[in-house]
Amino acid sequence: MDHKAQKHVKTGFSKLTPVYIIGLLMAIVLLFITLNPPCFFYGRMNDDLKDSELFDDMASGKSFCFLGDSITAGTLTRGVSWHHHLDKYIKGHISGLSCGGWTSQSLVDAMEDIPASDVYVIAIGINDVLFSDQGLGASTAEEYTGNLKILADHLKENSPNAKFYFITPWIFYDFPEDIRARRLTYTDALAEWCEEEGYICVDPNPIIDSVIEEKGMKRYMLNNYHPNARWGVGLFSYAVLEAEHQRRIQTS
Repeated sequence: MDHKAQKHVKTGFSKLTPVYIIGLLMAIVLLFITLNPPCFFYGRMNDDLKDSELFDDMASGKSFCFLGDSITAGTLTRGVSWHHHLDKYIKGHISGLSCGGWTSQSLVDAMEDIPASDVYVIAIGINDVLFSDQGLGASTAEEYTGNLKILADHLKENSPNAKFYFITPWIFYDFPEDIRARRLTYTDALAEWCEEEGYICVDPNPIIDSVIEEKGMKRYMLNNYHPNARWGVGLFSYAVLEAEHQRRIQTS
C-alpha cells in the first residue's frame, strides 16, 4: 500500500473511531439501565418523614439487621429490598438475613445464623398468611406471634439491649376474602403482642393501599404481593417511615 493509501485509511479510521466509541458507550449504558433500572423513592424525603423514632435510630449510628422474606431479600427485584431507600440514612452497620418464601417458622429455624445487632427490623408474615392453609407457615395468629416470641427471645440472648421493630404482614391484592381477613387477624395479633412485649409494631399497609388505590397497582406492584423495583420498593420504604411518623404524633 502506497503512502497516500495508508494516509487515507488512517484518516477514515480516525473519523469513524469517535462515532464507534460513542455508539458502543450508548449501548453499554442502555444495557445497564435495562438490567438495572433506576429505583425511585415515593415523593421526597422531608422533615416529617425524618420525625420518628425509627429515623432517630437510623441516624444514631446503631447497627441494623433486617430480617424477612422475598420482599426483604429482593428476590424478584434484582436484590432491591423494600428498605433500599432507607439504607443511605442508616449511619451504623447494616446486616440481614432473608430469603424468598420464608415464614415466621423459617426465621426461627435460621435464628442461629442471625448476627447480633442494636436494632432488628423484622418484616415477616405474608407467606404465613397466604399459604398457611397449604401447610406452610403459622396456621393461626397465635402460632405466628409464638414464633416471633421464640425468635425475639433468642436474639436478645446475643443482643440483650436490642430494639425490635416488627412490620405487619405486607398487603396483597386479588386474593379471596378469607385470606385478606386472615392478614388483618395476624396484623391485630402482632400489634397486641408487640404492645405486651414492649416492641414497636409498624403497619405501613394502609398508606401503601391508599396510594395504590389512587394510582393503580401497575405502577407499584410486580405482581399481587411483590413491589416492583422501579417504584414499588420506594413506596414501601416511604410507607414505613410515614407510619412511624404517624405513630410518634399519635403517642406524643
